[in-house]
Amino acid sequence: MFVSHVAGNPPYWSLLVSEGTGLAETSPSRSYEVAFDPDETTGTLAVNVDGSVVPVRLVDRRRARPRGGDADEGAGTQSLRAPMPGRIVRVLVAPGDRVATRQALVVMEAMKMENELHATIAGTVSDVRVEVGSTVEAHALLLVVSS
Repeated sequence: MFVSHVAGNPPYWSLLVSEGTGLAETSPSRSYEVAFDPDETTGTLAVNVDGSVVPVRLVDRRRARPRGGDADEGAGTQSLRAPMPGRIVRVLVAPGDRVATRQALVVMEAMKMENELHATIAGTVSDVRVEVGSTVEAHALLLVVSS
């Protein structure tokens, strides 16, 4: 698959789809014109693919939910989990520490970038499962905050 941007109003993209995959790709067999037209009044995006219009609503999950873990509904706890595989660079809290909502708890390095993971609730750190230098898999439990 090949994608190229073409200037216009609204701008559109040319999407070339080939029959093969990976290194075995053959020459492009089908070309699609794709245009994006945002509708500010409804909050949707009209995606036009070769004349067929599909209304799309984009949800930025990073803004919809605070980064850094799952707050267990009604339970008053947050299980902070690794969003992806990585290495723990800093642990900013210890068991018994009081934390505020959005406070940084752990810094992990993943894909050569440092990511601060934050509290989604105010409470007390009840369990810390990692230490500096630990490598973790995606969704590994890092620590628990209880309200």
